[in-house]
Amino acid sequence: MTIDSKSDFFTVNVLFRSLRNGKLLPENLWEESIILIKASSAEEALAKATQLVRDRRISYQVENGDQLDWEFSQVVQAFQIDAQQLMNGTELFSRHLRTSEVESLLRPFDD
Repeated sequence: MTIDSKSDFFTVNVLFRSLRNGKLLPENLWEESIILIKASSAEEALAKATQLVRDRRISYQVENGDQLDWEFSQVVQAFQIDAQQLMNGTELFSRHLRTSEVESLLRPFDD
């Protein structure tokens, strides 16, 4: 989707992965972050988002002494915000989900 000669706002889904003691394991957590990008096309929004977050990394030691690192994995998709201006109640993102995805979203993390 390309928009001619103007800039619009897009939401861009970005994935970050966690590494425990430097290892990417199946049980490690992932984070989906949705960021706001001003761009003239979805392609430009994806490129700008990648530039913005590609070097983002957070490291800390968890309670049991393990080292936890969060690092950028990839940008996933860009959605144009369908609004003339951003205001209270403006829809920023929506998607269709399978039942299994909803169940996963509603299942709390075990502490």
